[in-house]
Amino acid sequence: MTTLLKNQRKVVALEAFALQDIAGLLRRAFPAIRKGFEDLAGLISPDDRPVVLSADQKTFLGLLAGHNYVTLSPLPARVPQGLKVPYLVYAEALSDAVSHAAQINEELSRYTLFLGRLVTSHEFQYSAEYDPAYYRELQRQREDDNQKLGQCYQTGSTRTERTYADVVSRNADWKTVFEVANRLTADINRVDRSIITKKIAESVHLLDVIEKKIVREELEGVSPGIVTELSEGAFQMASQLEMYSAVWYKVQTFVTAVDFSAEVVLRAFVGKEQASR
Repeated sequence: MTTLLKNQRKVVALEAFALQDIAGLLRRAFPAIRKGFEDLAGLISPDDRPVVLSADQKTFLGLLAGHNYVTLSPLPARVPQGLKVPYLVYAEALSDAVSHAAQINEELSRYTLFLGRLVTSHEFQYSAEYDPAYYRELQRQREDDNQKLGQCYQTGSTRTERTYADVVSRNADWKTVFEVANRLTADINRVDRSIITKKIAESVHLLDVIEKKIVREELEGVSPGIVTELSEGAFQMASQLEMYSAVWYKVQTFVTAVDFSAEVVLRAFVGKEQASR
């Protein structure tokens, strides 16, 4: 989805500070910027319902105290597709990604504000306020999160079935697993998805207005920094949205896996109690 914006970003980055005809570069680059951002409209659905832990955590932890780890080790467990590390190792990488992804509305607001200033202020087109460090940091965080998460997966694996011993290193880990799963769910669900869709729609509307200003030749004095931020900002916002969407899904699959594994153990506890009667 970001390919169009990525390609246009490269062109703008190469030419914006080297050409005399910056307005011409804007005219050439803008259709791809607008189309690339418009394509984001269907990426996030505000109606998607988040997953929450349904296992009886208190009962689980109480029963767990009386059981040996080795005895439980062969029990089946569930993991997100291809996961090769224990729950807590994955949760650490996922926690960082969630904390960054949860900033998506603030990031979109910043870009929308930039577009709004370009629409409402004729003088803003001459601005040299462009701050490349902000976007570099977003990309660095995103790449770092992707690398850490990627290291948790077995390349090419679609396996979701593991054992109890694969997902926890000791019985005591479960308390932290539940705490982290609950926190990740709360943190990612704190993001108002309806605001995301509104911000995308607002940005597309502002880009429409900017397109009309370009046609009317009202942005002929545009600065290299403004053209660069239009392009770089659109690419980075698209990439951040894709990352948010991926992280949201990863939280859902992680919580679902933890829930499944906990229920398996609970059923084993109940079966053992019934057999001993």
